[in-house]
Amino acid sequence: MIKFSWKKINDKLGWNAFSVVEYFFLKRGMKIPAYLGRKVPQKVWKMALEPFPEGTCFIINPDIVLERATAPNELYLYLELASKRNYMDYIVRGVRHLPLPLVPTNLVDWVKINPLLIIENGNVYFKYEQEITDYGYKIQRSTRKS
Repeated sequence: MIKFSWKKINDKLGWNAFSVVEYFFLKRGMKIPAYLGRKVPQKVWKMALEPFPEGTCFIINPDIVLERATAPNELYLYLELASKRNYMDYIVRGVRHLPLPLVPTNLVDWVKINPLLIIENGNVYFKYEQEITDYGYKIQRSTRKS
């Protein structure tokens, strides 16, 4: 798991989705995929040498999603929505999903077609953050009653 500040990363990189996605690849020491199709700007390389900006945003299994993503827009949306989750809910109750009402209205249709995200029971689940089974991934629901 990694913790970071989504706003600080985006502010430093001018809210450029390509730069943000490249930043995460570089921070994890991973090769930049061909689908990004551009030379990585110097400011992205420089920022990747610094620690993650402190914040309450988190991603579980970041390397898996970076490795398996096939389009920058899908990956950026995954990272953006993951950053909207409540870290305390994760620590206290193990909540890994994002309630659908917290997704901006203009992004709901994009979530529906994003293969990295799953909408079920009024929540957005992050495909590579769910419980790993012998058959792939399954949605892990909180075991605690609210």
